[in-house]
Amino acid sequence: MFFWEMLDKYTANYLPASFKQSITDKLTQLGRHNKDGFHQSKLGQWQNHLITLPSIVQAPKLNDDVITGIHQALLNRLQLKISYQNKWHGSSAERVIYAKGLIFIDNMIYLTGFNPTDDHIDDEVLLKAHRNFAVNRITEAVVIDKVVPDWVGRNAFSLERLNKLGKLEPTDNVQIKLVLRVQKYACQHLFERPLSQSQQITVIDSTWNQVSATVANTLRLQDWLVSMSQLAVVVEPNELKTVILERLKSGLELYEH
Repeated sequence: MFFWEMLDKYTANYLPASFKQSITDKLTQLGRHNKDGFHQSKLGQWQNHLITLPSIVQAPKLNDDVITGIHQALLNRLQLKISYQNKWHGSSAERVIYAKGLIFIDNMIYLTGFNPTDDHIDDEVLLKAHRNFAVNRITEAVVIDKVVPDWVGRNAFSLERLNKLGKLEPTDNVQIKLVLRVQKYACQHLFERPLSQSQQITVIDSTWNQVSATVANTLRLQDWLVSMSQLAVVVEPNELKTVILERLKSGLELYEH
């Protein structure tokens, strides 16, 4: 009960309305038994001290039937036929996938899985069939009465392993030694929320700190560096420094015209 109460409070303005409604429905169901007693307990009163502020960009709307289809396919290890609307195309295309799991990135949800393919002794061959799909662009999800092949359940294709391989978000699949020069007051949050376990921060002078860390070179990292704009400068690697500089120049040109 505490889990659902916390989830309801914490995700009030974060997850899509359909998810929020499912949590509310769960609480209603649980409440028939012990909700009153729970609210009177010290544990239940904790929710009165929580509030979540909404994201700048709101979460997209999700289709409840699609979520139900994905849920059933994952729990029962069945194949899933989806209608997917490509980001750059207006029409939807049908495809069958071997669903593996859901990825939560900020307030977006992605379905990760594999295109149908035969088992192979080389995992690299099978990884070529891996795909990610934004759930909000899935217009239909129908469970097929065919079991997902056993190879999909191998440890080599666990969500944790796929993440380490850089398969769950846009990345060039490379770990880089990132070196930044960060304004001292802006660096405080990196003491609290480091970029990685290897992060090191050294003082340069009264204005700047140097931050070094081994990180995955993901699109989210680049977006964060751009958002830091005048507060941080990429020192190394040079290739990433060039990418960030070009993105900042491009943005500046928009404001100058």
